[in-house]
Amino acid sequence: MCRGRASAASLVRGEGVSVLTAVVVGACAWALARVGFGQPVLQAHRGTLLQAVSLRRRLAGLVLRWQVWLSQSGAAVTPGQFLAVSAGVASVVFLVLLAVSRTPVVAAMPALGAGAAPYAYWSSHRRKLASRRSASWPDALRYLVGVLSAGLATLHDALEELSRSGPEPLRGPMARYVRLSARVGDRQALEAVRAELADPISDPVLLAFAGAIEEGTATVLRVLADLGSQITADLQLAEKVRTLQTQSRAATWGCFGLPYAVLFLLCSAGAAYRSYFSSPSGLILVTGGAAVSLAGLFVARRLARPVATTRRVFVETGGR
Repeated sequence: MCRGRASAASLVRGEGVSVLTAVVVGACAWALARVGFGQPVLQAHRGTLLQAVSLRRRLAGLVLRWQVWLSQSGAAVTPGQFLAVSAGVASVVFLVLLAVSRTPVVAAMPALGAGAAPYAYWSSHRRKLASRRSASWPDALRYLVGVLSAGLATLHDALEELSRSGPEPLRGPMARYVRLSARVGDRQALEAVRAELADPISDPVLLAFAGAIEEGTATVLRVLADLGSQITADLQLAEKVRTLQTQSRAATWGCFGLPYAVLFLLCSAGAAYRSYFSSPSGLILVTGGAAVSLAGLFVARRLARPVATTRRVFVETGGR
């Protein structure tokens, strides 16, 4: 029994020595790595980590801007839901056209256009909302000038009344101002609404409201009256430009979509066309034609784009 105890004690001492030796060797290796090449490795990892953080911040900023764009368009969805719907529409259109034409490349081009249809729809809806809101500002400004000149209400009370009985396109933004002003103050609430609207016509109006909060209404009344006249003239000019360029925009979309309609009909009716456009040479022809059509559409849209009568200038350059 004594011999067994001696063996156990020697085993414990041997394990203790082994553990101590391993700790010493590990410490020496760490010290050598730290002195020799540890710093460059740490610097490399630090640079990679900073790049990852920067990329994550950019993605988060992109998602945030996209969410703001969707909110301005009136779409009560998230960016992920928007992408899922676009991809679903493109997939359905591709499968239907593929079943009819039996030519993948012919079905792919219209499917890509169908996938962009939700963006085109909400972008058009966003412009319409902005136009309706801009057209409502002259009436709202006349009401505010009359109320403030007569001393019947303060600016805050007048804006609160706009949220209840003002022009319909302005009720939502003014209601958000009323809710925010109770928590963050009048000026900060106006800044938040201005950033949300991102409207070149709403910018100077809301800034004039902020100036009235700080400097009083005596000076701002004249500014609001001038803004009402200027906005009315700008809206009339923009409407004339849009009316004159309606034919150009319609012709642009017709020239872009007609070749693909003809190609789809040919592939649906004849096996020879399907065979050719399924070959590498046909694929190159359709792809090249699509690239040229997109380039022409971009140039034509730039040439037929209405001339902006106003532009956002009261924005921070670092955030845009």
